[in-house]
Amino acid sequence: PSAEIELHRKEIATMIDQCLQELPVKYKEPLVLFCIEEMEYKEIADVLRIPTSTVGVRIYRAKKALQKIYTKQYG
Repeated sequence: PSAEIELHRKEIATMIDQCLQELPVKYKEPLVLFCIEEMEYKEIADVLRIPTSTVGVRIYRAKKALQKIYTKQYG
């Protein structure tokens, strides 16, 4: 069962990565920094040189767009 679970996780990671590739860079960057690099909004704002409030908006929009892309591709 654990090998099956690991295979399922890898499949999901691949699907999400494919969907991420379709996101515009301005949404992909803050989402990856937040979710994968586990950075805080302030850190992301400093790295991307944008206001902290913009980071929150872009992450929100990125999540919604990613959800749409995923649903479109994989049902």
